[in-house]
Formats: sequence, structure tokens, C-alpha cells
Amino acid sequence: MEGLLKAARIHQNELGGSRVLRGVKWVLLAVIIAFFLDAFFHLSPALRLGLLVFICLLALGLLACGWYLAFIRQRRFEHIARLLEERHPALGSKLINMLQLHALSQDAAFSELTRELARRAVADYTDQLKQFDLPALARTNTLSRELKKAALALVVFATLLFAFFPITQAELPRFVDPFGDHPPYSLTQLAIVEPGANGTNVIYGRGIVIKARAIGHQPKEVLVTAYPPEHPEKAITLPMFDKGPAGYQQMLDKITTPLLVYVHTKSRQTRSKQVPVNLILTPQLEAAFVQTTPPSYTGLKPEEKPCQFKGLKALQGSLMRFRLQSNRPLSNGTLEVISGDGSPLRVDMLKTGEREVSGQFEVRESGRIRLALMDVDGIPSRDTWESPLTVTYDLPPEVSLLDPENDAVVAIDYKPQPVVEAHDDYGLKTVRIHLGINGVFSAPKIVEYSDRRLSTRETVELDFRMLGAKPGDVISMFAEALDHYPEGHVTRSKTVHLLLISVEEYNQLLREHSDMTILENKYGELIAQLNDLIKEQKELATEIKQAQESLARSAAPQDARARALDALLARQNELNQKLLRQSEQMQNFVRDNPLYDVEREIEKELRQSAQNIRNSLELNKADTDQIARRSAPDNGARIATPELFEDLSKAAEEHAKRLEAAADQTGKNVLETIQDLEALHELIKDFNQFEDLYKAQEELALHARAYNRPGLLERDEQLALKSMATIEKNVADTLAQLSEKLKKDTSVAETNFPKAAKSARDLSSKIEEARLEYLARYATDQMLSAQGDKSSQAADRLRDEMAKLFSQCMTMPGGKPDQGELDRYLRLQRAMEPGRTFAQMMSSRNFRKLGGNKGGTGAEGSGEGQNGQSGYAAMDKNALSVMGHESLVTRNSASSKFSDKISASSSAGKNDAEAASAYAPVSHLKGLNPVNRQSGAVQTETLQTDYQRVVEEYFKAITK
Repeated sequence: MEGLLKAARIHQNELGGSRVLRGVKWVLLAVIIAFFLDAFFHLSPALRLGLLVFICLLALGLLACGWYLAFIRQRRFEHIARLLEERHPALGSKLINMLQLHALSQDAAFSELTRELARRAVADYTDQLKQFDLPALARTNTLSRELKKAALALVVFATLLFAFFPITQAELPRFVDPFGDHPPYSLTQLAIVEPGANGTNVIYGRGIVIKARAIGHQPKEVLVTAYPPEHPEKAITLPMFDKGPAGYQQMLDKITTPLLVYVHTKSRQTRSKQVPVNLILTPQLEAAFVQTTPPSYTGLKPEEKPCQFKGLKALQGSLMRFRLQSNRPLSNGTLEVISGDGSPLRVDMLKTGEREVSGQFEVRESGRIRLALMDVDGIPSRDTWESPLTVTYDLPPEVSLLDPENDAVVAIDYKPQPVVEAHDDYGLKTVRIHLGINGVFSAPKIVEYSDRRLSTRETVELDFRMLGAKPGDVISMFAEALDHYPEGHVTRSKTVHLLLISVEEYNQLLREHSDMTILENKYGELIAQLNDLIKEQKELATEIKQAQESLARSAAPQDARARALDALLARQNELNQKLLRQSEQMQNFVRDNPLYDVEREIEKELRQSAQNIRNSLELNKADTDQIARRSAPDNGARIATPELFEDLSKAAEEHAKRLEAAADQTGKNVLETIQDLEALHELIKDFNQFEDLYKAQEELALHARAYNRPGLLERDEQLALKSMATIEKNVADTLAQLSEKLKKDTSVAETNFPKAAKSARDLSSKIEEARLEYLARYATDQMLSAQGDKSSQAADRLRDEMAKLFSQCMTMPGGKPDQGELDRYLRLQRAMEPGRTFAQMMSSRNFRKLGGNKGGTGAEGSGEGQNGQSGYAAMDKNALSVMGHESLVTRNSASSKFSDKISASSSAGKNDAEAASAYAPVSHLKGLNPVNRQSGAVQTETLQTDYQRVVEEYFKAITK
């Protein structure tokens, strides 16, 4: 019985194991079916979980069934006995018979004898069965066979998984973790490139660009979906932009909560893994604004502008208000103003909006500003924002006098218009202009400004006769400016002194420091203006003729012809008005007291020319009036026939011819006369220059006598002689130039003034014969060698030679130009009365170097006489200016059409407000009473001009 029991147990184990192994292929088949169902139908997580549970239950059921069959279920011995007898016929029916007899021996229904006999029979069968190994007979190869089949199924399963590895790779995690982030299998694979798989952190309120790429089949449309992890129902979906090789991009803006982001196709059959986007909650500064409110007295409005933290400026006393805007909801902020070594000023910034705080302070000192933020969760900003603060101050106003801006000499009949210029950074309140005569001031002129004026120009019209001033009086002017500063800022200009001189004194100053070029420039400009108008008249006549020809060729309507005619008549009338004003200017161009007497004769020519212009204007007006009447008959219909255009063209051409004749005659009579006089004037100035050189040498020789002793001189004495050597060299250079200039000027003046030309030629020859240049250079060498006795002797010798030559020029008849030759020229050739023109020309000290420009008002060289260093250079370019009615005007080629000898002057002209740029010698600076050498230089807070030279002239004037 024991062997049969073991055989039964082996049989049950084989039965349970084979049952389990036979179920393996079905489990594997269920897995494959689940994978392919999800791959094609993208099952939901619940369905995937259901399939997973089903597969697991199936596997567990197989295991439980096998376990039950192998270890739990108890089969009857008859079953195993028959199974063994069927498998091994040698057993016959012994096993069944034994089992039946054993059951009989245990049945109480039978007698004891029967049962005993049955027991003996069981014992006999037991002995017979000992020769058989029942457990071995029960064991079969079924289990190994099923095991091989199961292994084959596993191999097939693994092969399928490997063959469809993309599906396996996608489906395995989807079933292992049904509710995890595992995209389903698709022929198109989407992946988020930026941010990476680990996600990223985004500043609260900012955005991020999502970048994705597709592998495999390219989708027509890709979308991005983002949602808070706790609220999938709040997901937002946006289309992504196809960037070609760069993939797909989309901006997620204003992120205020953590998000899970994935990309997918429109059908959602294909999607990427989810990427987390977390938040940085530290407050960030989104925008900063600063509003500056200047003090009320400035009248300026508050101004707000973005704050760049690159430096702030504000006027002292201003209110500075900061507005800070953050990406986070804010609770407060702090504003610190750090100035010097003291404790910083701390200002609490209050909430003025969900994401905005503001605070303000009054600007007092320069320093630094530091700002910080705190959000509603109590999180402070990691950074602080700083900016330097520069405090500006309300500066005093600036005020200055212009036209003139320095002291000047003014003709009594001139009416200057000084200008007061004042500026203030925050507005002027008052300007006071003070005017005094000989130190006695009257009430000032006060100008109040009701508006906030930053700058002003006030003009003062001075009429000296109305003021009761007379020649010799000194007019003093200065201005004050007051701004709106509470404590008051007052600034004064420097005082400008105007020395009044008579008209004759004014003329004499101009004669000394100018020449006939002033007339050439002045009258040349006047005639050039007339020529410009004549040119304009010719151009108009040409246009009228062209319009006539154009209308004759075309079939223009009458109204168009009438408009063209009216436009031409209007232009002619406008031009006639300009010509009328030009004639009025020519009528009154010459002053009552002209610079040279010959100008009185020129005045007659100009008035005659002005009358000719007016006569031509009257004739042209009559012609144009007649044409206008013919074009507008009484019936009201406008007529513009070709004949009217022809008549208008003829009238314009005749008008131009009459004007040109008047201008030509005036130019010939005026400019040629002035040009001839200018040639004589150059000779006169040459003789004057020689005279000044002689006087300079005379003074230099006198100074050299102070060192007329043999032997070695002291160091200071040697330096003094070397200083004199510089002056002596200038004398030598000027003598050489003068000799050449005399020759050149002689050739120009010889035609009209032969006697004066002969005198100049003789002077040039005698300068060369006397070797004056050599003597001057020899004296220079001796002075440079610090030879006191030889220097004095050489200077005396040069002086003696120049004295002889000077005596011959001054005393001998024909030694220099005389008045008679000039008078004859003007009376005989020009029919003009000379008056005192020659004597007036003799006053000029406006010397020019050989080849120098005409019209200059400054002498060349340097010396030591009245205004120079040695007397022969009678011009100081920094001396006082002279103001009057004369204006040194230049115009290129102003009169070239009248004479080839008349060339353009290259000196720069000034307008009448600036007056003539001549200079006053110190002998005329009377009436000025400075306390010391610097008293004239009034210091103000305005821009200063160089006043030193004027002060020096004052000092010379009062100490002479």
C-alpha cells in the first residue's frame, strides 16, 4: 500500500506540473494580445490595468490549479491502480484485487473469517507486488514534454518581443505602470528637447519656450498641452510653430503655477513624455519708475520715467518717488538712501497695486539709493538694486552784455543797441539794466518775467543826444539778473564803458586805422546789390519771353493764360519794390559827415543813379499797368493774348537795359575813382610807414645809448640788448618789404599820379643805396652779441641814415606825394571837388605787408610806440573797438566788371550793429577812472571774455 501511495503522489505531481506548463503559452498569448490591443487602440490606464489584472489572475489560476492537482486533490487508489495496470500489463489485476480484498477485510458486515481470509489474500498480493517498483512505474515523461513546449512558447514570445521591440519598449512600461507617464506606441515619436527630461525652473510670472522634435512620420500639426499637476481639467493646449530642422516651438507665458507639459498630435494618438516646469518664487524686479517733482518755485511739472539704475540726478529739494513692479504679488519694499558716513535714510515702500510698491523721499545730498522687495509670502528678493544719486543745485543766473561786450569808443551820432543776454537753469525772474553817465546812474530799466523763461535777450536803444551826453562823456552799463530761488540769486555782468567822441574824432580814428579800401568795400557792396537786382530783372524778362513762346505753341485755355500773366505781373511788381528800396538806400547812403570829402561827390553820383532807377520804375509801372488794364476789360472777361505777353516781355527787357545803364555809369564813376585813389593811398601809406620806422629807430637808438660802454655787460643788460635785437630785426624786415612794396605800388599808381610814383621810386632807390636793411641787420647782430658800444654805434648810424632820407622826403619838393596832384586828378579827370581828401588820406597808419590782402585794419609788425613796442606799428589788435555808422563790408568780385584792377576784398565784414572794427589809440581814452589795473574786470558768474588788454589800455591812459 505504501508503494501505491507513493505512485499516486508522483502521478499527481506530474499532473499538476503539466497542467501549469500547458497554461504558460496561453498566458504569453494574453500578454501579446494585450500589447497589440494597446498599441493599436491606445487603451486607457483602466483598461490596461484590467488586462494586467486578468493576465495576472490567469497566471495565478494556472498555478493554483497545478498546486491543487499536485498537492491538494486526493484521488482513489483504484484510479492509480487501474492506471498502473493499464500502463504495465504484467501487473494483471493484482492491484485492483488487493485493493478490493483490503476493503473487504475492513468491512464489518462480513464475518471475521471472511475478513481474515481477505487479509491473508492481501498479504499474498503484497508479497507478489514487491517485485514491482510502483513509484517508478507511475513516473512518465509528460512533465518534460510539457516543459519543452512551454520553453518553446517562451522562445517564441521572446522572439516576438524582440522583433517588435519598439512596441515592446513602449508597451511594457505602460502595463507595468498603467497610470504612469508612458506615451503609447506610435509611428511618430515626439519628444520635448527643451527643457530636458528633468524639467526646469521658471521665474514666477515669466515664460518659457517649449521646443520639441518629431522622429519618424512627420505630423501635420503638433500641439503642446500644459496643466497643473493637481488640476488636469485646467489644461491649456496651444499649437506649436514648425521651425523646420529646428523642430517645433511655442512660448508658454506668464506661468504662475507648476505645470506638467507634453506635446502631442491633434488626434492625441502620439504624445511625448511629460516634463515638469517648476517655479522660482523669489520676487524679481520687472520694472522700476522714478518720478521727480522739482521744488514748486521752479514751476516745473513732475516727470516720471523708467529707472535704469545707471545714475539719477535731481535738483536739491525735489521729491523723488520710486514705483517698483514685480513678477510676484508684493507686500512691501524698502528704500534706503545712503549719504556720507551717517546712517542711511530708510523709507518703507507701501503696496500700491497687487504687484507694485512705491515710496518717496526729499532729495538733500548726493549718495546711493538701494531698493529691495518682499512678496506676500514673506519671501525677500535675493537681489538689491542700487543707483548713484547726484544732487544738482540751482545755480545763479548768467548775464552778459553784448554789442558791445567790451569797452568801446562810440561816435556821438551813432545809436548803438546793446543786448543783454541772461540765462538761468530754472527760470529768470527779473533783469535790471543800469545806465550811467560819468558815474552817475539813473533808475534802472526793470524787466519782470511772469513766465518761466530760461533765457532772454533785451535790447537797449541808446540815443546819446536824448540822454544829454556830449563828446568826452563815459557811458557805463551793466545788467543784473535775478532768478526764482527762494533765497534769491543775483548776478551782475561786467561793466561796459562807452567813451563818446565827436563825429570828426570818429572819422579820424577810422582814417588812421583803415584806408581807401573801406570805400571800395562799402560802395562796391552797394553797387553789387543793385547788380543782383538787375540780374534778377533780366532773368524775369527771359522767363516772360519763354512763357510767351510756350503759350504760342500750346492751346492753353484763357484762364490758364490769365493766371500765368498775373503771376508774371506780380513778380515784376515785387521786384520793382526791391528796386525802389535800393534806390532809397542809394539816395541816403552817404553820411552827413563822411569819412573822406570825396564821398560828397560820390553822393551826387549815387543820387543821380537813384533818380535814374526811379525813372525806370515809373516807366515800367506805366507799361505793366497798361497791360493789366488790357487783360481785364470792362465786360469782366479776362484776356491773355500772346500780344500782352510780348508787350510785357518788351517792357521787362527795356527796364533791365535802363537799370543796367544806370548801374554801369555809377560803377564807372564811383568804383574806378575809388580804385585810383586807393593806388595813391598805398603810396601815401608807404611814406607814412617810413616815417614811423624812422621814429621807431630814433627811439631804439636812444635806448641803446644806455648800454654804450665797452667790455662785458651784466647778464640783465645782455638780455635787454637781445630784447632790442628783436625790435631791430623787425625794422630790418619791414625796410626790406617797404622797398619792394614801393616798387609795386609805383607801377600801379604811375598812370594817374606820375609825380607821386616818381617820389616813391626815388625813396625805394635811396633805401637800397643807403643800405638801410644791411645797417639794421648789422645792428641786430651787435645787439645779439651783447656788444653795448657797438650796438649803440650801429643803431645811431642807422638812425642817421634814415634821418637824412627822411629830411629829403619831407623838405625837398617832389620828395613825397602832394595834394596838388590829387586835386588835379579829381577835378580834371573825375570832375569832383577834392576838399580835404588828401589830408584825410595822410592820416592812415593801416600798413600792409607786401602781397597782403586789401582792406585790413591792423598794422603789421610790433613795436613800442603809441600802441606797439617801438612806435612804427601803430595798431594793437586787442585795443578798444570803435563804433559808428561806418561798416567794413567786403564782397567778392563786387566791382570786377568795371575794372580789371578792382579785385575782391578778402577781409571779413561786420554788420552795422558791430560797427567798424577800427581801434582807438590810448590818447582818446579820457574819462575812464579805474581804481587799479584790474578794476575794469568785473567778475560775475557768467561766461567771461578776455578783458586784460582793455585793462592795460586803461592803465596806460590814466598814467600817460
